[in-house]
Amino acid sequence: MEWAHRVLGRIIGVVFVGPLAYFAIRKKIQKDLVLRFTAFATLIGAQGALGWYMVKSGLQDSLMETPGAVPRVSQYRLAAHLGMAFLLYFGMFWSGMAVIKDWKFAHGAPWSGYKGNDIDKVLNNPLVRSFKRQATVVAGLVLLTAMSGK
Repeated sequence: MEWAHRVLGRIIGVVFVGPLAYFAIRKKIQKDLVLRFTAFATLIGAQGALGWYMVKSGLQDSLMETPGAVPRVSQYRLAAHLGMAFLLYFGMFWSGMAVIKDWKFAHGAPWSGYKGNDIDKVLNNPLVRSFKRQATVVAGLVLLTAMSGK
């Protein structure tokens, strides 16, 4: 399972960086998106390095000499590895949603059924703002729970 996880991570890196380089060199992606995607590519590489650092914490010579010993990784490094995965997922999801919304808006599609200045009215509605705050708190609690291992 660990081997498959490492191979999948490498495949994700190659599949992400290869097309990014190709489309960036050919200027098929906006400059701000190239910078954002390059930051994601850097985080993917850092995620791999952090995964290696985490696994290294559980590999000690004493484990090889002790019969029945089980390698254990540092829970802090594991939490950091998981936290970075959440950060990458959130950033990519947010960027994808922004690209979809921009594309729809550029092609004249209404945003949530509203056009023009009506969007500002919806976003400034106290109920919408309250919902956004509550959703942010719940997402933060979910992340905290996942990171704590409870």
